[in-house]
Amino acid sequence: MRNFSLIYVAAFLLSAMGVWGCSQQKTSAISAKVTELETHYAKLEDEHRSLQVHHDQHRKKLTQIENQRNAFAADKSVLEQEKAELAKQLEQISRDRATLVKQVAQRTQERDTAQSNLMQFGKDLQALAGRVEAAVNTNSPSPNAAIIPASRSKTE
Repeated sequence: MRNFSLIYVAAFLLSAMGVWGCSQQKTSAISAKVTELETHYAKLEDEHRSLQVHHDQHRKKLTQIENQRNAFAADKSVLEQEKAELAKQLEQISRDRATLVKQVAQRTQERDTAQSNLMQFGKDLQALAGRVEAAVNTNSPSPNAAIIPASRSKTE
């Protein structure tokens, strides 16, 4: 039993010496270190909060950009449809234009033909008028002389 109480006494002395040794340290250095760690921790918390705020702002911006991209994709599909419709209209207008160019060429040719016929008719009228005038100016004994237009006369 004596050994048993000797162990208790030794443990008690060892504990007392440990407590006395720990209390001998400079408390100001420890408290300074604790304050420094608390300040550092406070700074880290502030940085964490600001990073969370920035993260939330970036998340909102990302959501807005995704919505704009989706709207752009929808607009793009609408624009693609409009582009296809306009291409069809352009093709139709091009065909109509080609048809109108052909019609204008035909009408121009018809006009030129009518103009040349009209000029020929005018020449024939002038020739006829000249013949009538010559017949009136000359005293022809027969008033029943036949007047034949120049276009129908057989002059070779």
